[in-house]
Amino acid sequence: MCKVKALAGRIGLIVVAVMLAAGCSKQPVDGDIEGFWRLERFVTHADGEVHQCERIFYGITRYVVEVAERQGPGGYGAFVGRFEYVGGSSRVAMKDFRHRASTSDSGRQATPEELGPFGLGATSTEFRVVVADVNRLVLESDYARLELVAF
Repeated sequence: MCKVKALAGRIGLIVVAVMLAAGCSKQPVDGDIEGFWRLERFVTHADGEVHQCERIFYGITRYVVEVAERQGPGGYGAFVGRFEYVGGSSRVAMKDFRHRASTSDSGRQATPEELGPFGLGATSTEFRVVVADVNRLVLESDYARLELVAF
């Protein structure tokens, strides 16, 4: 009888440990910034031109950003980069973009020209967060102002 109680106690501890481990998922640093976004338009500061976007998406997580045109007319492709907060949630950086491969990046670095249709003027860009709520995200860099909506 004591062996059965000891075994039941061990099983109970294992179940509790598994439940605690399952509850330790990584939460977003800022849920109003991290998520899936559709780029509606961006305005380049140099010429004030408004660029209307079609089927361009941003996927932002704690450490990774993906920008991609999905079934759009431009054939711009998909790129994966690093995402980080710079001094809290009021500034963010996207950098080290590489061409997307099936489950990761291809190792081939993106060029500023390839990232231009996504509102990125360089392979490393720091943004001021102008608006961030569950429906809308507005980011502004020295190159452009990006207007995104929740997807």
